[in-house]
Amino acid sequence: MSGPLRRDTPRPAALGHLRVADLSSGVAGQYCGKLLAGYGAEVTLVEPGGGTPTRRMPPFAADDDTGSLLFRHLNQGKASVMLPGEEPARIERLRALVAGADVVIRDAATVLPALDPRVVECVVSDFPENGPYAGWGADEMVHQALSGYMNATGRSDREPLYGVGRRAYYACGTTAFVSVLSALHERRGSGRGQRTRASVFESMAAMGQNFVTQHSYNGTTESRARYTGLLATLRCADGHIVMFAIRDPAAVCRLFDAEYLADDPRFDRPGSFIRDWDELVKVFQGRALRMTTEEVVTRAQELRISCERVWTPEELVASEQWRGRGVVRALRSGPTGRVEAALGPLFRVSGSPYLADTPSPGLGEIPERVAHSVPAATGGPARRGGPCEVGAPSTKGGPGPLAGIRVIDMTTAWAGPMATRSLAWLGAEVIKIEPPRRPDGWRGFLTGGPPHHYPDLDPGEKPYNRNLLFNTQGHDKLSLSLDLKRPGGLDVLRRLAAVSDILVANFTPGVLDRLGIGYERLAAINDQIIVVEMPAFGSTGPMSTHQGMGKTMEAACGMAALIGYGDDAEPVLTGPAILDPIGGLNAAAAAVTALELRSHHGVGCHVEVPQTEAAAHWIGEFVLEQVESGRSPAPDGNHVPDAAPHQAFPAAGEDEWVAVAVRGDAEWQALCRVLGRPDLAADERFATLAGRLAHQGELEEAVAAWTRTRGKRDAAHALQAAGVPAAPVNDGTEVAADPGLRACGFLATMTHPEAGTHVYPGLAFRLDRTPGGMRRPAPVFGQHNDAVLTGLLGLTAEEVAGLRASGTVTDEPVIDDPPRRGPRQVRRDAARR
Repeated sequence: MSGPLRRDTPRPAALGHLRVADLSSGVAGQYCGKLLAGYGAEVTLVEPGGGTPTRRMPPFAADDDTGSLLFRHLNQGKASVMLPGEEPARIERLRALVAGADVVIRDAATVLPALDPRVVECVVSDFPENGPYAGWGADEMVHQALSGYMNATGRSDREPLYGVGRRAYYACGTTAFVSVLSALHERRGSGRGQRTRASVFESMAAMGQNFVTQHSYNGTTESRARYTGLLATLRCADGHIVMFAIRDPAAVCRLFDAEYLADDPRFDRPGSFIRDWDELVKVFQGRALRMTTEEVVTRAQELRISCERVWTPEELVASEQWRGRGVVRALRSGPTGRVEAALGPLFRVSGSPYLADTPSPGLGEIPERVAHSVPAATGGPARRGGPCEVGAPSTKGGPGPLAGIRVIDMTTAWAGPMATRSLAWLGAEVIKIEPPRRPDGWRGFLTGGPPHHYPDLDPGEKPYNRNLLFNTQGHDKLSLSLDLKRPGGLDVLRRLAAVSDILVANFTPGVLDRLGIGYERLAAINDQIIVVEMPAFGSTGPMSTHQGMGKTMEAACGMAALIGYGDDAEPVLTGPAILDPIGGLNAAAAAVTALELRSHHGVGCHVEVPQTEAAAHWIGEFVLEQVESGRSPAPDGNHVPDAAPHQAFPAAGEDEWVAVAVRGDAEWQALCRVLGRPDLAADERFATLAGRLAHQGELEEAVAAWTRTRGKRDAAHALQAAGVPAAPVNDGTEVAADPGLRACGFLATMTHPEAGTHVYPGLAFRLDRTPGGMRRPAPVFGQHNDAVLTGLLGLTAEEVAGLRASGTVTDEPVIDDPPRRGPRQVRRDAARR
């Protein structure tokens, strides 16, 4: 490296200095490798003689049952090397392949020769290597069942649904990617590599983290029969829309020309609006049928209501939004001229290219691509300003790999706070900025909200400090109350930016610039700062100004259209929400990618994480299927093309289910033995997967007859003991007590000063030498005002007093808005005016 780049100099690929050996055989490990390759690393997929198993996994290209679109999606931009199967030649070849690597990705069962001490080793598995589930068989449905998501997905009068695709495995691959880059960041200072671990089980549990806290706080849990948010999926004249998180009842009534509801005494108060939401939805549904989806969404966005069309992959591929932003691309192989579709970047790092720019390799194929050199490591930018002194941690936790990194957190709700919580878990110092008059939305209504968000169903005197949503996402953060629109607020923020490394925000595009703290403005103060923005749809395109919520983004990225029972046209949304944690993980991945770029080139950057585009990668194989074959999978309940039976079966008890996945002939024979049905095992109709797929109804009746007489856990354990992948479909109470989560230390008991002592869920990052972890409970509002203002920024007592006198800094939220009014009161007030 000849010296640091200027901010306006085109940057090389963020990870172009890395060499990676990908020895993994499944989706999670190969997706981690895909992300490394996409941002420039030289990644070699090491395959056995018959090719890696993902080459044989659906979906497949049209009329080509050897062209796995899943394999293509996971391995674009990589080279392929075959290993001989015979020892000792295999060991010698393997030793040569890993000798020059910075990163080695492997399955837990893969045996490696001794690695260089500087190598970061990433071990990927379905379950932790020690614990009650070690040795269990699994697929996507098994992990969705154990995580609590499946129990909350689908209709209350039907079996629960696992969703679509392999989202738990993509979660694990992203978790592995964040862990690897965090370990590489730490290596720059210590000179030492380390082993990182990522399990699909823990990664999926981390996605649904509020299940555990809600049960611990008050014993309640979300399910298919109980969802307390203001959510509606409505059929319009030409499709479906999803409307979510309604904050202004009167606006929704205007949206559907139902102002007459203002005269209905049932909806006179906000609480009535929530209580009778189902009745209102029936009214809205009648009106929506006479409108197009475009009409509803356009009007809703004008009224600042979070609302989106349920887009299919076919519609998205042809949409102005995706076409204008290059979400889908065509890759051409130099030697063969082969062309295949690919998705564009998950996140965009200013001036640095996305380099998954060659088709997936043929077996043993090394694409024509310039090998990346490995420049000498540098120490990175010098730190400015010491850490805030806020007292000793309340729980034990080792130093994290991002120790010494300071993050300004300007996010709200779930996706952004999960990103910054992930960085805090990994050791960064995270300072959360909250406006006194509009704190983080997940603190809830300042005077109290739905009881199930609070300990013992009691909001208490300060409900904003007792809300389980905020208290789950706020671990290890410092709280600074700061109003940027009052005297001195911007000056404080800019002084903080001068001594910070990363700023994360999840506003709509342009908000930071309008506030005077956009990237260019902050980089003029600190040219090493990284600004990560998380717009729902990116900063360009006709949808760029849309508000995005987890439920509506799931509809807008193509995911919801792929989930359903198959016997009706009603799309199904995933559990409490899945796009939020997907966005959080992807933003954490973007932040550590930018850190790696800065460490090698000495200058910060701007990063855009369009949450819906990043989430599209988690169903990427189906997007490629649409592009290359002109088809997308139709929703079909829990049925999949590569396993049968594959279903949630009723167990003893009310709304109790056990998930069973039979993938091959050996598992089918084992299932028949457990059922005590040798007649099924001998029936030629079921001897092959094709036959079992054709007769799933008969098979499901036979399995259900057995499961109905047994508890779901007993049934699952009996099946797993015989070699059949199965799992109980857990609710939130059962997730909180899960023996596997307890055994691996995923759950932690912490004492919050105003919420009390409860169990909280962890995250899935596992680093052997610098583990990080949860150390402190979420902060009460403004808890660290003085620690940041005086201890870190060096403001005098008089300056701090002036900020408090002007209302720029407060030690409690300011409750100066009138109570939220119902539609009837809004109409009365308008008449008076």
